[in-house]
Amino acid sequence: MRTSLLSFLLTLFTITCLFAQDQSFEFGSKETLTLSFGSCNRQNLAQPLWQPIIDHNPDLFMFLGDNIYGDTDDMQILKDKYQIQKNHPDYKELREQMPVIGVWDDHDYGKNDAGKEYAYKEESQQLFLDFFDVPAEDERRERKGAYSSYDVKWKSHTIRLILLDGRYHRDSLERIDRVYQVNQEGTILGEEQWSWLEGEMSDKDVSLFIIASGIQMIPEDHNYEKWANFPQERQRLLSLIQEKKPKGTLLLSGDRHIAEISRLDIKDLDYPLVEVTSSGLTHTWNNAPQEPNRHRLGELVSDLNYGIIKIEEKQEGLSIEAEIRGKDQELLHFVTISMN
Repeated sequence: MRTSLLSFLLTLFTITCLFAQDQSFEFGSKETLTLSFGSCNRQNLAQPLWQPIIDHNPDLFMFLGDNIYGDTDDMQILKDKYQIQKNHPDYKELREQMPVIGVWDDHDYGKNDAGKEYAYKEESQQLFLDFFDVPAEDERRERKGAYSSYDVKWKSHTIRLILLDGRYHRDSLERIDRVYQVNQEGTILGEEQWSWLEGEMSDKDVSLFIIASGIQMIPEDHNYEKWANFPQERQRLLSLIQEKKPKGTLLLSGDRHIAEISRLDIKDLDYPLVEVTSSGLTHTWNNAPQEPNRHRLGELVSDLNYGIIKIEEKQEGLSIEAEIRGKDQELLHFVTISMN
């Protein structure tokens, strides 16, 4: 009997730890909650966007991957590159004024377009956690993968930020003539991360889920890295959202060195599923063509850019304005979504 009770308590403890938030932020009852985000930040280039971001006075900044360009098997080199970024004066000012969280993509993971085959992913993950000042005793130090979640408490709402790791467990992709071939059976997240995500999405008290991935989730048509290269995984994500029917969902991504906004209508979801891609804190795909994206709203943006999310409480529910802004704070693109 005692053994059975001990086993039960250990199981309960494991489940609680698996689905516990990695950190919570309290922002009181201010009228507008403002979140900022961006990706593709080369540590040895000019970084002109930190001051414009700071000037918006956001409550939090999210890195969406390629937070530095490591691209090495030498962990000392990777560590040194993280330190270069951490010492950048404008980035230091940003960190002093707001929480900074994030997930990685391939270049800060350690190798361009790499997945689970990258030999130094465990060592790289520890350096990634060092960069974000994750304590040595934090359970993320033992987690296989850099995924995490955060609860933002604002007014009477909980907004859950879910940062997905699309590298640590990702199966291989074949590339022919610069075009990635579809992997029909492969995984992006791996089963442990999928179980974690399903648990995170099961909380009915959450007013808005913001799900971030280094690579794009909705777009299907371009030839580069995207969830659609693993169609089974993309459909699993969309089916999970359809099944859970969250009160609100917004997708964020980076990677592409462009910015765009994509929309997908999902059956039984009473709001459009929108993905905002912001990529190019230090460099972009200059003169990028208007490549096909059947889900795109408006036009593709190829200027340096960062993202701003403004959340307000209306009588009928949450109102979300997601913006793409440039180096002079100019508004390059935006979308407004009502979550009833």
